[in-house]
Amino acid sequence: MTQTQTSLIDFIGIGAPKCGTTWLSAQLEAHPQIGFAPAKEVYYFADTTLRRFAGQELRCFERGDNWYHEQFPPLDGTISCRGEFCPSYLYSEQAAVRIAAYNPEIKLLLCLRPPVDMIYSWYWYNRNAAVASLPKTFAEMMEHPFLRDLGCFAKHLRPYVERFPAANFLVVQFDAIRRTPDEACRRVYEFLGIDSSFKPEVETGKNAARAPRFPLLQSSAQRAYKGISSLPGVGAALKSPLVARTLESVYHRLNSKAQKYEPLSAEARQKWVEYYLSDQEELGQMLRHLEEVG
Repeated sequence: MTQTQTSLIDFIGIGAPKCGTTWLSAQLEAHPQIGFAPAKEVYYFADTTLRRFAGQELRCFERGDNWYHEQFPPLDGTISCRGEFCPSYLYSEQAAVRIAAYNPEIKLLLCLRPPVDMIYSWYWYNRNAAVASLPKTFAEMMEHPFLRDLGCFAKHLRPYVERFPAANFLVVQFDAIRRTPDEACRRVYEFLGIDSSFKPEVETGKNAARAPRFPLLQSSAQRAYKGISSLPGVGAALKSPLVARTLESVYHRLNSKAQKYEPLSAEARQKWVEYYLSDQEELGQMLRHLEEVG
């Protein structure tokens, strides 16, 4: 397909999960000049982390750029830029390659927080996932290299830094969102080249940890979904992103409840702080480079 530059999506939030992306997405959606994807996460360039972990990918990229553009509001006299926020993109080098081929000038938003806080929160939020089951304890989950390294931000950011100009990145720290949300919001609007004086009036709570009301229902739902997905015709319908999201929403209404979880022990926290230390040092160098060059 031949595209004009104005038809391309202008920005993508690439991660990281549990770092304020829900809050920032609400600020993006509220701005009248932004055509934000109604679903927030389109999963075009890469699927969810859990779907990849479970081998249940929707393969939206195979639907093509026309389909991708249909997931956004059309450009009009008010909307001047469009985008989505999909934290799973950070963990896919293939997504970096695809995004660079799609629009090498696209702007990239990245939310960060200390990796141990992020991954501990991510674990508890996804305990009752509809697609795949995580191990019963955080310690067991951290035995899986793919899941453990979700906190290796530098490792996963590197393919993006290698492919995009430094000026195309904006890093928003979770701590800055908590301390000075108005300033964080203003910086994002300014980065996107839209009216930075706009004050959104949106209330966003945090995504609470979830636990299953009926644990057996979780495993039964996963087996049923996997079995039906393998059926010709029916499986294709289930792999529609809209259908998949609807089924997941229904499942969580039936079988999810908010859950408070115990803080990570000091011993475990120190262990994982040390594990991520070298990656954090590399990340610091990477972010300084982006700031200096950009």
